[in-house]
Amino acid sequence: MSSVVIPRLRAGEAIQLLADHARRLGEGTTADYLVDTSRISTDDPGAGPLPDSQQVDAWREAIVARLTGFDLRTKEGRDGYGMELGRAIAEVIDPIGSDASHDGVWSYLSLRVLPDVVLARWPGETIVGELRLPADRWIGAQSGNQDRSYLKQSWRRWQILGPVMVDADPLFGEAEFAAMLGRPSLARDQRLIRQAATAILSYGAGQPGGRSEFARKFMALIAARTGSMLLDILSDEELRDFVEEEASSIVRSRARRGV
Repeated sequence: MSSVVIPRLRAGEAIQLLADHARRLGEGTTADYLVDTSRISTDDPGAGPLPDSQQVDAWREAIVARLTGFDLRTKEGRDGYGMELGRAIAEVIDPIGSDASHDGVWSYLSLRVLPDVVLARWPGETIVGELRLPADRWIGAQSGNQDRSYLKQSWRRWQILGPVMVDADPLFGEAEFAAMLGRPSLARDQRLIRQAATAILSYGAGQPGGRSEFARKFMALIAARTGSMLLDILSDEELRDFVEEEASSIVRSRARRGV
């Protein structure tokens, strides 16, 4: 875990800085000029020690070094970029729980430390001559919209799924992540989600609609089955057997219907 408190931005600061970034990018500024690791601030001075700019620079350099060689014009490249980004944040910064739950932390990382990383994936669009960056992807809930912060989302996916993501071929995409992690009651159970992801890889590829459609139906079934079950009492082996039985039941049902 990180030994320092990650700096934070207040919602008003994040909204204004995002607008400034969009304006500057629209005027031709390159993304690396948006990086500013010298401004270290937080809305909770008593939370603990803050990093100095050298440490923040080290975070940035280590993360950016891992994000080379991805063709973001392709789905494969975008999926790989997101996975490696999440792993890098987890291994390089390793946020503590109180930091990870604070929207201002992710806005700080997006806008001051890794704006070029976010821009590469979410460059926005020009409307009536004005560049508009997708606020939900840059600053998440601080935008007043749905919390879809790209950095937070990438980190969270790696935290929950971890090495299972690496085993996927092709890598998990947005539809599969939505199916697996879209229900908070399930996403909180890391053991269950990892077993479910493994089952999706094992059973989903050959099913009608492919893995994403199988994942959608499978996770809906898991949610219905586990509503009254206390999964914590199951051993890892028992949980694996439960998940695999539910996955195979979908395959058997389709086979009987000839689908």
